Amino acid sequence: MIPITSRLPRLDELVEEVAVSVNINGINHAVMMATPDDLDDFAIGFLFGEGIIGGNHDVHDIQSTPSEHGIVLDITIANRCLAALGQRKRRLAGASGCGICGVEAMEHALPALTPLPVAAPFDTGRLRDLRERIAPWQCKARQSGALHAALALDERGAILACREDIGRHNALDKLIGMQLRQPVRAATLAITSRCGSELIHKAVQFGAAHLISLASPSQLAVRLALKYNLTLIHVPRSDAPVCYASPRAQDQFGDSHVQSY
Repeated sequence: MIPITSRLPRLDELVEEVAVSVNINGINHAVMMATPDDLDDFAIGFLFGEGIIGGNHDVHDIQSTPSEHGIVLDITIANRCLAALGQRKRRLAGASGCGICGVEAMEHALPALTPLPVAAPFDTGRLRDLRERIAPWQCKARQSGALHAALALDERGAILACREDIGRHNALDKLIGMQLRQPVRAATLAITSRCGSELIHKAVQFGAAHLISLASPSQLAVRLALKYNLTLIHVPRSDAPVCYASPRAQDQFGDSHVQSY
């Protein structure tokens, strides 16, 4: 038998996960499983990613109330945003119908976005120790593990802020929500999780110039990043960073470290 040398964690040391009910102007919109931290940031980032609000200015109030089964987020948004909410609910209702609705569901899953301006390349040499620098920012992960992180970086690669959640989408929503509440937004975001197409969409919609991932991206994620002029950088555990950048970036800036595809 293999001896057990480490103690089992106590229940209160494990990551928290609760049902978060998102109510908008008194209407239940969604229930998300999330880590119950930074929920104001989550509310703003989630509604922004859903296309319901255009920014922090569209949110008038957020009330968080514990319930028997989790947490209720009552969010009051500007009346002008209610049309977008109604349109989204109609699309969701249609997605459960007949064949043509499947096409509409696909369009909703991969919505068309406005391409970003071509940004100056990011110096990937500043990212070689990124994993080590991220670790102290992941306070919850150090205690319980099993948590994803999303971070904001400045132009020199220094970490400005971090948000954590058991869900990788939630972590990025929290970070984007926090950034939307700041007078100046970071142009570079980083994620510790697998980089799929949904996270590319969130980063493009936010307006990030660069997205850095500690996990390898999917083929679709790379294609979407190139389509929308988002520079996607994968930082492997041992090898040098891999930069997926639009050929337009290399044509415009002529930087030798930009890999175009």
